[in-house]
Amino acid sequence: MRGGISPPTTKRISIRSIRTFAVLLLFVSISLLKNNNNTELSQNHATASSTSNSTSTSESNNSNHNIPEQIKLCGHTINNLPYIQPTSKYGMTNWNRTLNNAIVLDHRIEHIHGRTGNQIRAFFHAFDYARDHNNVALVIHTTGYPMDSTLSKLYLGLDVSSTKANQKELEDRLGILFYNNIDPQYQPSLYSLSTRWARDYVSPYNSVEEYTQYDMIQHRHYIIQQLYYITSRVMISSPKSVGVVEMCKSYHAFFGDKDGNKDASKEEEQRTAYLKSIGITKPITAKYTIIHSRSFEGKQFLEESHRHYGVDPTASVDYPPNLISSILTPLDMMNNTILMITDGQNKQVINRLQNDPIIGKNFVVVPNDISTMSGDIMLGILSTVFIGNPSSSFSQYITQVRYALGIDKSYLYVRRRQGGGGVDDDKEEVNYESFCEDESCFYYLHDLEAQTHQPSAPKTI
Repeated sequence: MRGGISPPTTKRISIRSIRTFAVLLLFVSISLLKNNNNTELSQNHATASSTSNSTSTSESNNSNHNIPEQIKLCGHTINNLPYIQPTSKYGMTNWNRTLNNAIVLDHRIEHIHGRTGNQIRAFFHAFDYARDHNNVALVIHTTGYPMDSTLSKLYLGLDVSSTKANQKELEDRLGILFYNNIDPQYQPSLYSLSTRWARDYVSPYNSVEEYTQYDMIQHRHYIIQQLYYITSRVMISSPKSVGVVEMCKSYHAFFGDKDGNKDASKEEEQRTAYLKSIGITKPITAKYTIIHSRSFEGKQFLEESHRHYGVDPTASVDYPPNLISSILTPLDMMNNTILMITDGQNKQVINRLQNDPIIGKNFVVVPNDISTMSGDIMLGILSTVFIGNPSSSFSQYITQVRYALGIDKSYLYVRRRQGGGGVDDDKEEVNYESFCEDESCFYYLHDLEAQTHQPSAPKTI
């Protein structure tokens, strides 16, 4: 029928228009909801900081901090830092966090579990826990753990108790929030995470959507580079400050202060005289090896790793001379200085290496006069070769940092050489070989070590 009533196509066009409008409305609603979720954390933080006019997310804040191209520690410049993928979904520019049921680290000093190595490990693992549990925010206190007890001992420039500016920089760089800066309405719902639980937490990579071990390693690189970038900044601006002097004391004693603006020959003469005054008469070479000796610990882990992967359960604790030579000879490092950092409890290891006719010529124990916890760590980080105890969180931390800063030649895991039971029939001597030298393998066994513990579950504060 022509004329009068509108044809059916007009009606169908009207319905299609309504549907199109509905779809657009739904899309806009979803976009607004998503945007609201992404900015929730920043808006809450802005309220707590009395800066409600800020709407930028923590991710965009993080992206404003460029990854450093180089880091200078104790006058030693580290170039060619490992590349960090800027599109990583974990921990950096794309970590959309929420304060609902967020995690807060138990800051009470009396509740800290383990020594420094385990404490920094717990800090790293807390990021994993927060990421795995609905991308919640990681909240820490300005005092206690980890700021006073751990981070301030390992890094410089982290004084957050006296200035809001430092708090803001750390929040932006690390993707954390300080407890005093969040909206009080969220504080009752925070879950308290103990250092014991965080230390031994192992992320179930395969069960977490779009999250792999690669993402975790990228995140470790990012956090470690940022913390040492801040440390480097202090070393450059305040080279004579107490923190810098303590952290660089061991390194400068052996290798000199390259930023001291002294006459090179005179500085060398003074350094040699000082070393002689503390009993060190052997020549010190620019390239050097660090051996970290620790009193026996981690027996259960070493037994597990031996059973599953052939890790020798005693070699990296006893350090027989042929183990050291099997690592250093292919690297042409046997004629260079070999320094040992140690708690001094295993005298047999020291005596064995000192009395070895080959290794003993270049072997020096770092004396207590110049040994500090942060100084020993720096010696290990900057060494040409690092040989550590795989069951020691101290050795593990040094190795983590070396990976993150692009420093190779770190050796924690050794096994008896394949063939003939690993014994040379003529010399009746066990032969060793290092393995698991790549970072993925390191973290795989690192997680195995954590699985040997049974931590208690977190709880609401």
